[in-house]
Amino acid sequence: MFLLPSLSLLSCALSAQYNMEPFRHLSIDVEAGLHGAGVEVAIPVSHHLVLKGGYNMAPDLDLFKTDILVNTTDLMDAQNRYEQTSSATGESHEFSNRFSGESVVHAGVRLGQNNYKLMLNWYPFAGGKFYLSGGVYYSRSRSRGDLLKMEGHTPADDWEALAELREKTGIDYEMVINIGDGTYSLVDDGSGCGYLSSSLRIDPLKYYGGMGLGRCIPNRFMGLQIEFGAMVFQNPELFCQNRSAGSLSEASDGSLGDDVKDIAVNMERYPVYPQMTLRLCFRML
Repeated sequence: MFLLPSLSLLSCALSAQYNMEPFRHLSIDVEAGLHGAGVEVAIPVSHHLVLKGGYNMAPDLDLFKTDILVNTTDLMDAQNRYEQTSSATGESHEFSNRFSGESVVHAGVRLGQNNYKLMLNWYPFAGGKFYLSGGVYYSRSRSRGDLLKMEGHTPADDWEALAELREKTGIDYEMVINIGDGTYSLVDDGSGCGYLSSSLRIDPLKYYGGMGLGRCIPNRFMGLQIEFGAMVFQNPELFCQNRSAGSLSEASDGSLGDDVKDIAVNMERYPVYPQMTLRLCFRML
């Protein structure tokens, strides 16, 4: 008894009326998902194939927050040595801000790429709503682009302590972070804090595969699509302060925080970025 209604619903999903003629119809789509927001144009090239071209924009929002620990033991020791020396010469001096041996960079991680895309959707059932999708993404940058970018700042007190230490000693001390065998200095952000940036850079050309449900060219004015897929990228490389820090495995020691460590380990093992997309399709022709 319950089998017939289920088969009827499935038949409607896979065999909806569809009278689209190749190259005679057009839709404009807007979408949002794990890759950001975007717009695309779709045109049928047969009763089973739809060609799409579009552009995706990464949102100017943090995906998540993370804290990066910075060892300041050497700076704390330098403060102590200066105070001991000044005390011995009768010129006692105490720093207004002191290092505790460890500072922290409060950072946010966000998507870093805008992409052009060219896709081809294949509908295995004529008139159906289920489809398989494949194609390529290409970043607008001519060079390697950031898939993920992290930016963070130190507390103002620690950066003031560094400035005071430099002024009193005349030595250009630095607050640094170690990634693998490399050392990277924090820089002034212009507002009284230290600044650190790191990114995962990949080749501009990426490949995509996915599947979804919904018509690219809706039978009526508007239709809805949902799609799941993965973007496959090549040659991932870690950068810090605009300098190469080597492969993603360099971040697996937790130097950039446990959250970034987990991302680096997984992306080193599986060079894919998962995607889920919701799309509104507006039929123009």
